[in-house]
Amino acid sequence: MKRPSYKQLPAITVVMHHSAFAAPSVLSGTQSHTAFSQMLSAPWLIIIALICTAILFLCLRFYQQTKRREADSRQQLWRQANVDFLTQLPNRHLLQQRLQQALAECHQSQQLLGVLLIDLDGFKDVNDIAGHTIGDRLLQNAALRIQSCAGHGSTTARLGGDAFVVMVPTISDVKGLHAISTHIVESLRSPFHIENNQYFVTASIGIAVYPEHCQTSEALLMFADQALHAAKRAGKDQYQFFNKSLHREFQERLSITQDLRSAIANGEFHLVYQPIYRLRDHRLVKAEALIRWQHPTRGAIAPAVFIPLAEACGLIIDIGKWVFDTVLQDLATIDLLHLQGTQISINISPVQFAHPQPLRAFIQRLQYSNIPCERFCFEITEGLLLEPSKITQDTLNALKQAGIKLSIDDFGTGYSALGYLKKYHIDYVKIDQSFIKHIERDNYAFVLCRSIIQMAHELDIKLIAEGVENASQENILKVIQCDYIQGFLHGKPAPFSTLLTQAYQQTKSVQVPHLFNSDTKH
Repeated sequence: MKRPSYKQLPAITVVMHHSAFAAPSVLSGTQSHTAFSQMLSAPWLIIIALICTAILFLCLRFYQQTKRREADSRQQLWRQANVDFLTQLPNRHLLQQRLQQALAECHQSQQLLGVLLIDLDGFKDVNDIAGHTIGDRLLQNAALRIQSCAGHGSTTARLGGDAFVVMVPTISDVKGLHAISTHIVESLRSPFHIENNQYFVTASIGIAVYPEHCQTSEALLMFADQALHAAKRAGKDQYQFFNKSLHREFQERLSITQDLRSAIANGEFHLVYQPIYRLRDHRLVKAEALIRWQHPTRGAIAPAVFIPLAEACGLIIDIGKWVFDTVLQDLATIDLLHLQGTQISINISPVQFAHPQPLRAFIQRLQYSNIPCERFCFEITEGLLLEPSKITQDTLNALKQAGIKLSIDDFGTGYSALGYLKKYHIDYVKIDQSFIKHIERDNYAFVLCRSIIQMAHELDIKLIAEGVENASQENILKVIQCDYIQGFLHGKPAPFSTLLTQAYQQTKSVQVPHLFNSDTKH
């Protein structure tokens, strides 16, 4: 038998080595060790090392990629939780964190910290008319302007909607806050150029200062919000600092709002009626229903105080339902006494047009009753007719189709858009009492009233002068051909029984029975 050559030994050794696991080895232990050592010679060690290195490299790379993905995921989650997606500014959560940290630093350094709460006046109109895409672009541009005005070291955040906050830490006095606020108001007053169009908004700003006003972040934001509302009530496009009187006013408003929620159930509301006379013969033809609130502890609260609060919190809807019910009861009493003909005017809030279900329900009630819709006149504001929503337009059309009359209240103090009067078939215009008050001495007031009457008559609209208090005013209005007058000269707001008495006496019949006394409330 021929011996294997030297070059064949490794291959034979490998074969023999593998066969050792399949069957008992025929080689001695020394021979197996020699074959294994030959297999683990230098070339094989290099190959094994390379393979192990590659495996380690792949494992390291996989580990690094996993850690990077985890870091990216954590960063994304952090941004979602702390950064506003639209403007890329800090959101409310991150603002709170930075505010807490800044307060601690200001406490240590005995310096001031200012919080500016900013709201864009008129942004809702841009958003509704131009669309949300334009609105978003405007918010992004506004954020850049505010941030540039705030300066280095401050934090500009977006709270949501069109509300922004600027936190100015570690300041020595409030002069810097005045300068920043003025800069923001002036900057946002400039037009926004978006897609070849110009859009306009203004800014109202409320400012609170640590530690002058309060000690906590929550209180700072709350007091800045109260100052912001004061800036809006003062006419917008300005800034206001918080003060203690604002806080007392806010607490008072909050308390009255809470009491409003139970006023209807407790029977604290009642109606009074102010007569409206036809000027040419002084005949009582209309009356305005006016709501009054007799609070059990505060006494009489003026409508100018509680109506805006009711509108702000939405309670005006329930109050409006109560007014409808009460007026229907009173009209039924008038008709029972065969005093038909008196038209009742009811003030309707823009909020009621935004939620028109009660208005439409009222129309349906009238259609199932014996009371003609023409016996009612809804008094609305001029602003309602300027860029009305689809819901408002549909509701106005439904009212007119039913036969309810429409009147513009306080005409001349707002937009005075006569074109809208014809478009929505307005029946009456009430000249604001501020013009009637000066019609005797102020030539401007006289010319304005005469012009309103002439233009309205051209549109086949009747005129009602509010606030007529003396015979001289009445005579002037008669000369310039006003149609109706309302005011203390001939009748103050009074209980329903007084209106019954006047209507009954006007019939030149027997006097009203004694059961209608002046203290009756409906």
